[in-house]
Amino acid sequence: MSFDDRTRGANGIFENAKAFRLSSEVAVLIWDVPAELPGTAKYTLVLREQPVPLVSMTVPLADGGQRILWAMRPGTEPQRAQIALEGARLQTFVLPPISALRPLDVDALFADLSPQGCIKFLNNLLTAWRSAFRLSRDQLFISAVEDALHALTARPRPANIVCPIAEGRHLIETAISPDFGEISAVYALGASSILPLASQFLVGADRQQNLRPCHFIIEAPRTREPFLFVFLGKKGIALRELSALNPRYQTLQKWWGERGVAPTLREFVVRWLSGMPEGGTATAIDLQLRQPLPARQIGKSAMHPSAEVDLALALSGGLLAGGWLHDPTSILAGIDYLKEDGTAVPLDGNWYEFPAWARGADEGAKTDVTGFVAWLPLNEPLGALLQPRFQMRLASGAVKPLVPKPQPFEATAQRNRILRAVPPQHAVDEAFRTILAPAIEDVEQRLGRTIKVERTKDYGLPQKAPMVSIVVPLYRVLDFLRFQLSGMATDPWVVGNAEIIYVLDSPEIQDETEHLLGGLHLLHGLPMKLVVMNRNGGYARACNAGARFARGSILVMLNSDVVPTAPGWLQALTVPLLQRKKVGAIGPKLIFEDGSLQHAGLYFARDRRDVWLNHHFHKGMPGDYAPAQVARSVPGVTGACLVTRRETYERVGGYTEDYVIGDYEDSDLCLKIRRSGLEIAYEPSACLYHFERRSIRRSQDYMRGVASQYNAWLHTERWNDDIDKLMTTYLGTGSETIVSFGDEATARSAA
Repeated sequence: MSFDDRTRGANGIFENAKAFRLSSEVAVLIWDVPAELPGTAKYTLVLREQPVPLVSMTVPLADGGQRILWAMRPGTEPQRAQIALEGARLQTFVLPPISALRPLDVDALFADLSPQGCIKFLNNLLTAWRSAFRLSRDQLFISAVEDALHALTARPRPANIVCPIAEGRHLIETAISPDFGEISAVYALGASSILPLASQFLVGADRQQNLRPCHFIIEAPRTREPFLFVFLGKKGIALRELSALNPRYQTLQKWWGERGVAPTLREFVVRWLSGMPEGGTATAIDLQLRQPLPARQIGKSAMHPSAEVDLALALSGGLLAGGWLHDPTSILAGIDYLKEDGTAVPLDGNWYEFPAWARGADEGAKTDVTGFVAWLPLNEPLGALLQPRFQMRLASGAVKPLVPKPQPFEATAQRNRILRAVPPQHAVDEAFRTILAPAIEDVEQRLGRTIKVERTKDYGLPQKAPMVSIVVPLYRVLDFLRFQLSGMATDPWVVGNAEIIYVLDSPEIQDETEHLLGGLHLLHGLPMKLVVMNRNGGYARACNAGARFARGSILVMLNSDVVPTAPGWLQALTVPLLQRKKVGAIGPKLIFEDGSLQHAGLYFARDRRDVWLNHHFHKGMPGDYAPAQVARSVPGVTGACLVTRRETYERVGGYTEDYVIGDYEDSDLCLKIRRSGLEIAYEPSACLYHFERRSIRRSQDYMRGVASQYNAWLHTERWNDDIDKLMTTYLGTGSETIVSFGDEATARSAA
């Protein structure tokens, strides 16, 4: 078949297929589907040596017909080709090599295409075809793109550099027609390349001269030559020219300060900076703190609806919002979060209310209001946004803005705010499950990624590994170290078989701790290692860090406020682990300083909310209470002194690190060991003092918040079925099942 041009007819100028050169190596074959054939059918191009890749597109003609274009790298010799439909041959022709083809005439191609067809062709040219054949720097391809752009668009509007936003990056400002629709991609077209911009962009809602402001971020231009930006969208293509290469503002801080920056643009810049390494997040936080948005609330009134958002944490998985509202006349429709593009998203999807109080605008006393907390999942993180914006929506459709004060961004500070979002008496399943739990999990994961060992220091560690490694986490309280070490130093078995690993979880007292341990080592000669964390990460992370440095085959997890009453305790706890493979962990008898029982094994009981709580057998009874003198299997033992094999500890993953600050990790570990098929033992011949919770009382985050309720809830969620079966076995009506480790016989005694 001849490749001569056909006269224009009802079927277009490409009724006979014709090939052109699209780039130095790529040809495009163009064919108009005959009117008598279905336009939506799948037409196949068949060659003797099928090229890879072979891509195609179908574009609409102005008369309602269809035009198909195939792109490929043809061979070096002419080859026979066919266009077929369901195996039936429609046309047969010879496809010349690339050197024999004329360049593509874009004007001729566009002559019969509909406007939608022209846009679709250019869109495919820039996206699929450019990528498939790696044509970004092919000069002939770039010329074809330029021809298509000039055929579709008028003279390009300007785009200007606003300011440098980071090293090698500039913020660009232009304007887009409100009819353009959503931007799908932006390309930078220069003299020698056309490349997609890996950038976010923001189209504002305000209109000036019937145009909407548009901002995006690009690499700083490397040449002084003007170049074009090509905006692709479902409704069209827009062309912008960057000709002035000098920034309007010399620094980001100067632009931010002088312009005041509209809230949506602030959020756009903050989100972009938050994704940049090496100081981007710190810059975003600094900008917001230097010039925060004015906080806005609607003060409480006896006649009108009012509200305040005082909690608004932008987390990686969503937004946690909280505050109060008052609706005396029942005309308040809801609270909405305002997205960067101005879209309002109601918060009532994951919403929990509770009684609260607020200080009225025209009242001197605290008055009752409705407190709320809500979790809004988000597809994209908001970054280090300190002031997410909200609005109060009335039934009439009217809205009033709500802006919180700048919120904390550091993970620990955010966790503290979450733990105070709901009063402890209202911290129930409904608040945790879909609202507080996702937020706490989010923050804990981020906090965990920042925790590491800052440094270690050895105090006389021998080269030979000991049998036992004693891991002691330290948090602020060093009061009992002298007594604890004295009790160990006077125990020959400990001296001959153990090393001590202290893990400092409050590095602000590092100097004091090193000085104290240095003096105690000189006094007692016990081999010790100090592991200093870079920041406070909580009990579980500290214990796990210490375990990673342990050299012994037996691990002892020991609180810093636990002191031996007499020698022999560690030997009594270690021997059962060495002799009885069925024992996975073991714990001692712990007594208060007055001699009464603090711990004789751990068990579980439900509270009035059906949450499992940890309890200690015989707590408060005399230390010589007979039932507490029996070695036996128990549901669990306290982490104040828990002894296990290092292999067992590592196999079950050590302490689970998603409990807040420190609570329920010990019972969680015991349940993991039980699930692995091993037992938990209680050994009363080992007895130690426990000056309970002296360190955790120093943590205001724990004592004032809902951390304990959350940990109990999380523990129940994770282990409910296991605990239910376990306690059915261990506890009967008014009695306690005791398994002796002497003869495995089961006995019962009064609870």
